[in-house]
Amino acid sequence: MNLLHDLPLRDRRGRLRMIVETPGGSRVKLKYDPALELFEWSRLLVLGSRYPHDFGFLPQTLADDGDALDAILLADEQTWPGVAVPVRVIGALRVEQQRPGGRKKRNDRLLCVPALDKSHDHLIDIDSVPQRVRDELQTFCHTSLALTGKRIKFLGWADAAEAEELVAAGERAFAEGSI
Repeated sequence: MNLLHDLPLRDRRGRLRMIVETPGGSRVKLKYDPALELFEWSRLLVLGSRYPHDFGFLPQTLADDGDALDAILLADEQTWPGVAVPVRVIGALRVEQQRPGGRKKRNDRLLCVPALDKSHDHLIDIDSVPQRVRDELQTFCHTSLALTGKRIKFLGWADAAEAEELVAAGERAFAEGSI
């Protein structure tokens, strides 16, 4: 099964699915290759940097950068590449990114919590995430691109309603022109 093209965005109960690409604690960025249907080594983060949480994507979505929508899983434990996690979206970090010589593209990061983890029920919107955690996530997103040549600009945090709109737009974009 192709995790990007074949796996529905929502499970039987209507919950969003997030596919983990890079587990929290890893220094290696993994990327799912839908043509090969496997996870490949993408790059090594700079010394001292590790993913603070699981990072991945929402299947059957398309973002401005040509990839699926990026997602960060706020959870107490890490999982593994390829794990499908039922999630709730509680916000998004609005990001504008530019490759050397390329045009500026939006590359937002959705902030999700596990739908089945009751210990995260209090996280319902971006305002329920401590400012320190948001600052650290933003710092990590900047640091994770160090030495890649990409430039990143943060455009603020979106609340849960705006993040859901980003998901709906990504789902429509995928349906109109599959990656």
